[in-house]
Amino acid sequence: MAHPIAKQMIAAQGHAEASIYWNDESTGNLCRCRPDKFIPDWHWIVDVKTTADMKKFRREFYDLRYHVQDAFYTDGYAAQFGERPTFVFVVTSTTIDCGRYPTEVFFLDEETKAAGRAEYQSNLITYSECLSRNEWPGIATLSLPPWAKEIRNV
Repeated sequence: MAHPIAKQMIAAQGHAEASIYWNDESTGNLCRCRPDKFIPDWHWIVDVKTTADMKKFRREFYDLRYHVQDAFYTDGYAAQFGERPTFVFVVTSTTIDCGRYPTEVFFLDEETKAAGRAEYQSNLITYSECLSRNEWPGIATLSLPPWAKEIRNV
């Protein structure tokens, strides 16, 4: 709460952990996101993250697919409410520095958002293909072993 912008976003009237549903335009899939908080009066989405090391967070957000989350939530909000929101990450360190838990607020640039959008759209296409074929790569079917089938038939 020592970070004035983070404090204002956390204290603002909004909806915490409320789901947003929409149908993706290209695939028709029903999609859902659940922002930590969205503030309709400002058209802001706030996602709270923790990290042990703020410098490490700056490097690892991509590997954690936070750019995909940003684009997906942004597009979902826009589909539901007709406004493009501002998406921010409020990141708090779990390590005390000078008697406080350092907190920073981050935006993603447009190039990073576009990369996230391309990734989630590709994921939705894969999901649609799996759904239509009822084939799910990486998920195997287990059947009764032959000895168990024999016992069941007795």
